[in-house]
Amino acid sequence: MKKASLEGKVTIQAAARTLGVSKGTVVHFLNNGKLARIKEGSAIFVLMDEIKALLETEKESAVISPEGRPAESEAVITVASKVGDSGETTVTVDREHYEELLTRLGQLEVEKENLLVYKNNMVETKGALSHKEKEFQQAKAKLHMMEEELRRLKKMGWWKRVFGRKWRMTGE
Repeated sequence: MKKASLEGKVTIQAAARTLGVSKGTVVHFLNNGKLARIKEGSAIFVLMDEIKALLETEKESAVISPEGRPAESEAVITVASKVGDSGETTVTVDREHYEELLTRLGQLEVEKENLLVYKNNMVETKGALSHKEKEFQQAKAKLHMMEEELRRLKKMGWWKRVFGRKWRMTGE
């Protein structure tokens, strides 16, 4: 593999992001000689030129795997990746995958709207239930008062219930 200046070196984590693989896969590449390691103290770096070269050699495969063939479990299709000067990773994907991502994003937005509607309905239902609970408590209190009045009337003799009430009504 060709060597470049040490200014174009990145960490194993950045190399993994650029290649679209795990850190373990980059370590596997280092151990198998697909990438060369640069050790500075306890830190290990990989040259960007070597990462670009590996990307070029693996361009036919959808995702780079340690064996050099597409990983069947990966769904991301990386066409090209690079790490900018500020450490940001730029990933370029093919149109079909991009459209699939946009479709999924639209589905997620619809689910979000549905959940917001559901939440609003639940808040309204909770308010209605609270109102009904208050009405129920009022009706229960009224029933209790009527039961007390019935008990009081049952304790009276029948003549007081019939004539006493009539005399009270006409006496006033």
